[in-house]
Amino acid sequence: MTRSGPTVVLGASGFVGSALRSSLGGVGLALHPRPDVTALDLTSPAEVLSALSALRPSRVVNCVGLADVDAAERDPATAGRLNGATVENLAEVRRRLGFRLVHISTDYVFDGTRGLYREEDPPAPLNEYGRSKLRGERALAGEDNCLVVRISSPFGPGFGARKPQFFRLVQEALRAGRPVRALTDQRVTATYLPDLAAAVAAAERSELTGLLHVGSREPRTRFEFAREVAAAIGASAELVTPSLRGEMTQWTAPRPADTSLDVERSVRLGVRYTSVAEALRELLTGSEASPPT
Repeated sequence: MTRSGPTVVLGASGFVGSALRSSLGGVGLALHPRPDVTALDLTSPAEVLSALSALRPSRVVNCVGLADVDAAERDPATAGRLNGATVENLAEVRRRLGFRLVHISTDYVFDGTRGLYREEDPPAPLNEYGRSKLRGERALAGEDNCLVVRISSPFGPGFGARKPQFFRLVQEALRAGRPVRALTDQRVTATYLPDLAAAVAAAERSELTGLLHVGSREPRTRFEFAREVAAAIGASAELVTPSLRGEMTQWTAPRPADTSLDVERSVRLGVRYTSVAEALRELLTGSEASPPT
């Protein structure tokens, strides 16, 4: 049964959350507020219950979390609190208020040994980030009117307030003529954020529950993706040089080799995915083609 009430996006000041709020509309709440996003301690069950009781939303989209993989490895307690406990608290609030809950998760719940993972494949995370996100998923397992959407290496409008997205880092370096090292042994299905918004809307129309994978239909290594960025901006492909995960000595957390996602379930919902090349063209000709000064 459809309820009247606003959509609320939690974590709306973050990279993914701000993009979804822009597409879906509604009220934005976040730990880190900005002029159009209201401050809320999303780790406090009492504050979340109070805020959502006042708003009486029909739908809550949860984008809260610690997305820095190495920070999660160094501080698993904080990762568990932001990526796991907040979802457990939110599940309890949802039972009391009855809204529909869409929770954004990650491909890093998989160990990367196979790739093209389907929704029914068993998770086996390699690092604390993946384990903390899996804890959040399990908080919603079997819950009514809940959907977990797994995404992979999101890219889109915006620059990432606390952690710049890979696309922008590559774009800025190549435009400045600086070389870029990119992995040849890590394969993903990068999620274009406008496609994510379309998938969430399609899932809402069908009242889908459970799990849904959203990402490109074109698995890429980061090296291949960076080369596509070079082609899109007219930079020399020779500026993009290959590297391997084992060479990333600055990393704290292990990275899985191939967490590409099978997105056929979302395709059956009617989602039409943007090709990586077309997504890059849209981004590079849009209003945010260059970083803010």
